[in-house]
Amino acid sequence: MPESAAAPRVALVTGGSRGIGAAIAHRLAADGLTVHLVCRSAQDAGRRVVKEIEAAGGHAALHRADVGDEAEVEALVDGVTKQEGALHVLVNNAAVIDDQLLAVTRTDRWEKVLRSNLTGPFLTSRAVLPVMLDQGWGRIINISSNSARTPGPGQSAYAASKGGIESLTRALAVEVGRKGIRVNCVAPGKVRTEMTAAVADRLGADGDGTRWGLPEDISGLVAFLARDEADYIQGQTFTVDGGRMVMRSGSRRSR
Repeated sequence: MPESAAAPRVALVTGGSRGIGAAIAHRLAADGLTVHLVCRSAQDAGRRVVKEIEAAGGHAALHRADVGDEAEVEALVDGVTKQEGALHVLVNNAAVIDDQLLAVTRTDRWEKVLRSNLTGPFLTSRAVLPVMLDQGWGRIINISSNSARTPGPGQSAYAASKGGIESLTRALAVEVGRKGIRVNCVAPGKVRTEMTAAVADRLGADGDGTRWGLPEDISGLVAFLARDEADYIQGQTFTVDGGRMVMRSGSRRSR
């Protein structure tokens, strides 16, 4: 399936209205893809992203759906594929954070995080696989976090969900790799978004000198993984953190 095909490729980006998801939507649209953004509640922000993409000459649409709801996910994917006749790229970016020390974490709060961050990617991936298998080409790109390897206090649910999505990436890659579908994962470090700006300003750079990342630091790699050039990359998790994990490992060894 050459990138020069007449019809543009179609991408579905969950959590696409703000932060990393919005940056990914902008970048994929700039690369010529028709981008369908999904959000659960931030519809005003999503509409702004669509308008910005269209003003730049791209094509985008906004959908409201809860990625943790099976019926809503099935309806979403069915609607997009019927409208476009194809679906080439899925970016599983939607996630929630609800930090609580494990000893005081209620089961419903644990399940809320897992439903959005892990069950959501399972549901969306399962829903898009039939059309990708028919095409013989597809890209599923999951967004994880450095918290899967270096969680902070209170991140038991979040870290577990992100560790799960990395394992899901590898397992699905094994299942569909021979069918022309590539499944990979991007694990950002600390990224400055609307939600983290105040914390970033207060904390500044770490003692190791690493800066806070920008959403665009993540979107470039996601865009590459969505292309034909990434065809030899499968089942991998890429850490994008400005070297933070390496710096911390080095400082521990030096003590």
